[in-house]
Amino acid sequence: MPASIPNDIFQFSVYSALNAGFNTGQPRTADLTTHGTDGIGVYEDGTLMLLKDGQAHSINKSSSARPAPMDARLPFAMVTIYQPSFKLKIPWITLESLDELISSSELGPAKGVNTLIPFKIAGRFEFVDFADGAGQKKVDGTVSGFVIPAWMKHMSGERIHAHFLDASEEVGGRVVDFRMNEEGVLSYAKCGRFHLGFPQGEQWEEMKL
Repeated sequence: MPASIPNDIFQFSVYSALNAGFNTGQPRTADLTTHGTDGIGVYEDGTLMLLKDGQAHSINKSSSARPAPMDARLPFAMVTIYQPSFKLKIPWITLESLDELISSSELGPAKGVNTLIPFKIAGRFEFVDFADGAGQKKVDGTVSGFVIPAWMKHMSGERIHAHFLDASEEVGGRVVDFRMNEEGVLSYAKCGRFHLGFPQGEQWEEMKL
């Protein structure tokens, strides 16, 4: 694999395969931490992975977070050595307005429409809704993940593909909506290189993608 540089993104498998039922993990948690400090993923049993500041967390279907097992394997993952190039204090933000902000021509060279972007939003959230129907209200924590260009949707996920971890590192989930009504901090970077690892084995070759 080529040497990692800040904000390179390493991805294993494609999101469309995960949605189609691909669940054979190959990279382990320990493998991912050698290629990034931050990222998201899914384990073979459907448990979420959140890599934050070099620490890997697993988030189960009850939204409980704990340190991730280093030998657990993932059928999908995206990680990066995160070094934000842009940092903004924001008086409020929602999932929809994050997309609008990143896509805005007012940002000039910081604009991101066709580029993959790792990001974090830290502060107090009015609410965070999770994909499984659960969520949190009036909670301190961090939403982190990637802003995905439209042309990469089937490869890397929806426009905002992110996970949440609360400040106590005990609760989290895959984010489908959020609102922050108080001042928080948005940081992000623009990816310069993207590396895709292909799964090996019979299940992968039998996928209809």
